[in-house]
Amino acid sequence: MTRLFLLAFLSVSLFSGGQNNYSANIDSVLVQDSIVYVKKCIAFIKEIMPQELSDTTFILADKPFSFEYFECIEELLSDTTSYTKEELSFIKEKQYPSLTKWTKEFFRNTRLVSSDTINAIFKDNSKWWTYFNKHIGRAFNTFSIPIFLRNDTYCLFYSDHSCGGLCGSGRLTLYKKENNKWTKVKSYCDWVS
Repeated sequence: MTRLFLLAFLSVSLFSGGQNNYSANIDSVLVQDSIVYVKKCIAFIKEIMPQELSDTTFILADKPFSFEYFECIEELLSDTTSYTKEELSFIKEKQYPSLTKWTKEFFRNTRLVSSDTINAIFKDNSKWWTYFNKHIGRAFNTFSIPIFLRNDTYCLFYSDHSCGGLCGSGRLTLYKKENNKWTKVKSYCDWVS
């Protein structure tokens, strides 16, 4: 009986240890995949926005743009001629990796400003653009995390530029990689203020 108990205990212990290693391996692969994805995102942004990112007055909000409250995504999701059902589901269900903050490590020459700071300034009607211009700069920009499709040959990317109460622009753009270069295919919900 003691041998049977000991055998059962060893089996459970070995199985549990194997599960922990398996989980650790999966976590390691996911972390590595995320690092690769972020590097791919940074390379993409640097390729399509080289002038903006080299401008020392360029200010980027540190939090990536979220499609969560973006009504424009509905226009894209109704575009069944450009995307497959699987791609639309991938976009709608946010199955692509996310990123919580842009850092100086990603864009060395770019001035990053906390999204919390920007939100606090614009929540206070006594501060607004006058305060922003005096203490931070002339404008700020927001980027989404790029969403790669079709084995990284297509990419969806949102960017906007805010420069005043009635000054700004933004768009969600679909890019295609041709001859090792990203080119614009179409855009959704272009806005100008």
